Parts: sequence; structure tokens; C-alpha cells
Amino acid sequence: MKGFCYRCGYEGELLDGLCNKCYSQLNPLFNITDEVRIEACHMCGSYKRKNWQDPQEKELDDILTEMAYYAVKDNIKVNNKNIDIEIIPLEPQQLPGGKKSRVVVPTKIIAEGKLLDEKENRIEEKEIVVHILMVQCPRCSRYMSNYYEAILQVRAMNRYLTEEEREELDNFIRDEVDKRMKKDRMAFISKFIPQKEGLDYQIGSMGGARYLASIVKSKYGGKTYETAKLVGVEKDTGKDMYRITVVVRIPEYTVGDIIKYNKGSKTGSKINNNNDIICKVVSMNENKLYLESLLRRDKISLVWSDAEKNTTLLKEGKECQTATVISVSPTTIMAMDNENYEIYEYDNIFNNKNNINEGDILKIFKDENINHIVNKIDK
Repeated sequence: MKGFCYRCGYEGELLDGLCNKCYSQLNPLFNITDEVRIEACHMCGSYKRKNWQDPQEKELDDILTEMAYYAVKDNIKVNNKNIDIEIIPLEPQQLPGGKKSRVVVPTKIIAEGKLLDEKENRIEEKEIVVHILMVQCPRCSRYMSNYYEAILQVRAMNRYLTEEEREELDNFIRDEVDKRMKKDRMAFISKFIPQKEGLDYQIGSMGGARYLASIVKSKYGGKTYETAKLVGVEKDTGKDMYRITVVVRIPEYTVGDIIKYNKGSKTGSKINNNNDIICKVVSMNENKLYLESLLRRDKISLVWSDAEKNTTLLKEGKECQTATVISVSPTTIMAMDNENYEIYEYDNIFNNKNNINEGDILKIFKDENINHIVNKIDK
């Protein structure tokens, strides 16, 4: 449609009564204020969009430009979905002001496209200033006040954790906390409390404590359980507030240990020596303990609640004695004890499946009444 622009008097093609220049001035491709603000935590470097999040960049200037980019992205209004927007943060600047010094990031915005009624694309540019407001994020505020929602307790079944286990578990848990905090910012360790029985951690979120317990159980086996304690009432909602304790108990044993399993107690029968089976720990996972009997080489699997109640450690695998094979027949194995040099005869229940030959070294478990082959030691 041709005519006179009611704004500047130009004669020619019009759009809504305006020439192209006036139309573009009154109908920009995007809208944004000359100044935008974004909150950043001066302690951890996170910044607030819809939620608080950690920066993806590592260097300070890169972090500031990342904040400026998202500040513009979250505040700009694009007037047509087909318009391309380029956000270019420039060099961050430190403004004077003593204790109230401020950081700003000049940012250029370039848009290319057209509105619905326009026939041709146009380009628009605008420079704005992004103000970085230094505050303390909720996570750091709670961390500094020793806030926690849960206690994680790491224990071992029927014994205390060894010093080696303490160090390994502590390193493992702290590594997992670092990973978890990328998804759950409140999963921080508020306080670490070593106990003689094991390790205690105060965790900022219930989900974080539950996750850590499950990941420890998944790696080391064992079982978990949880209790809750009423600690107050929320002022705003009136809902009860609870603090939970999550306990993970890792196995008493390691692979290769020799244990006694009382099979009678599993079915409720009276415990007696006839129900005792001497076993080697073969493997374990988060759900079960897997055993092999020394006398018959039967395979046995136990859930952890059964294992904790009905098994007893007889000897750690590394403490078992050794014997040297002297001769092998289809029915017997003759071996000399490497400690007292006595010769013992064993039933060859392996049927030579383990390729036991003269000169091989066997691991032996024996006490006053028992003398069994545990396994062959690989050379």
C-alpha cells in the first residue's frame, strides 16, 4: 500500500501507515532494557537464573561473560520466533566504589530477521550493560550456618571400620559428593564427624544422603536403613520438619575370607554345630553375599540380613596357611603343610577341574578340628 507516512511524511510503500524506517523504529525485532542485572555468589561463583547454577567456565573473565550472556538471554524479548539473536559479551569492567565496587559487562546484541508483516529481513544492533550483583547464594548461606537435613553413617557389620577402609571410604564419598552437587547443590558435607565405629557426615539434603548411601552400598555391598526425627515445624506452611539418619553397613568380610554359616538359623531351626558350613567368600554385591563351601564346593547365596545374623568370620583369606602338593589321584590330594611340614591327605573333590598338579601351592584353612583346601594359589 502506497501513501504518506503519518510519522515523517515519506511517500511510498507503507506498513501500518508507516515507512520502513519509522516502522522499524516503532517495532523493533527485540526488546530489552539498557541495563539488566544478575545475582552471583561471591563465595562459590554460582549465579541465579530461574534457579541457582554453577558456571560452566573456569576462568574468571569467562565466568563473568557467561553470566552476562545468560542475563541477556533471560531478559530479552524476541518479537518473532524466526529472528536470529547473537549475544556478544564484551570485556568485563570493575567500577570504582570501595567496598561497594561493582562489576559490569558491556554486551552487544545483534538481531537479524523480520516481523510477521514485513517482506524483507533487517538487522538491528544494541549495546546494553549487565550488572553483576555479588550476593551469597542460599547454599553457601546454609553451608556457613552448618545447615543439614540428614546424617549419613557408614559402618561395617559386626566390627569397626579399619583405618584403610576409613580412608578409602572417605575419599570415595567426597568424590561422589562433588559429582552429586552438579545435580543437587544442597548435597554438601556440612560437617564430618569420625566415630570409633565408623564415619558420620552431616549432609545438606536428604536426597544427597540417600544417594551417597546407595552408591556406597552399590560398590561395597551391604545394607542400608533409614530413620527420621521430628525437629520442628515450618513457619510458612505449618508442616512438620524432619531430619533423617541414613545408615549404610558394609560387609564384615572381603573376598577370600573363611566364614562359618549356620544354615539352620535361616529356616528357624535350633542352632547347632551340625548346621555349620565352612565357606569361602567368593563375591558380593549390593544385594547378596556369595559363598562356596570348602567341603563340598556347593554354591551358597545369602541376602545381607541373613549374612549378618547367621555367619561368623573364622579367618581372613590373607591369614590362611599354605601347603605344597606332593601327589594327585582321582580321589585324593596329598599335600605338605608349609608351616609344620606335616603331610595331609585331602579328598579330591575338584576332580582335577582346577588343574591341580604336583608342586602346586594350595591355600589351606585349618583349626583344631578342620583341615580343608581353600583354593590353588596361582603362580
